[in-house]
Amino acid sequence: MSSIISMYVTILPLLLAMSYFSISLSNARGGEGIKPGTPLKAALIFALLAGGLFVAGYHAAGVLARRSEGTGEWVVLVMLMITGVRMIIHAWKKKAEDKVYDINLLPVIFALALALGMNMLFAGVAVRFMDLSVTRFAWTLSLMVLFLSFSGLLFGLQFKESFGRAMEFIAGTGLLAAGVLYFYSVAL
Repeated sequence: MSSIISMYVTILPLLLAMSYFSISLSNARGGEGIKPGTPLKAALIFALLAGGLFVAGYHAAGVLARRSEGTGEWVVLVMLMITGVRMIIHAWKKKAEDKVYDINLLPVIFALALALGMNMLFAGVAVRFMDLSVTRFAWTLSLMVLFLSFSGLLFGLQFKESFGRAMEFIAGTGLLAAGVLYFYSVAL
């Protein structure tokens, strides 16, 4: 496996998982606190839905991949740019004081997981057109989401809110750069 492919299979899941870290961090800082068992429960739900929505996006893009020829680098560029811009906008707009969710409630965990899962659908489409291994990428993504969201909920009070926003902003910028890098490495 080439070093470029290894980089995408390692770096992209980390960048995508940063949004879960940011959300977990802000939810750990607000409200009445985190009840015992909530960090693990939320992290597992986040990881399972992230992996599942990623695989769904990957397989849905399979239909598009069969019908299009020679446009894969454009699809990767657009999908990674959409995801990166969504993360940057979210990091820019989010303030801990505005949070009204109680992360201890199961419906809130599922709602947050589905909202963040839209990025995973887009990433699944991009990875399908990059011809990367769906299994390896999905496992790496799920494990990173599990670890980062658990860490954000467990250690959220030890970080400033601005740290989570900065990480999400950097991750969004990294996704934009990864899309441009892939486009120019394939198109040229």
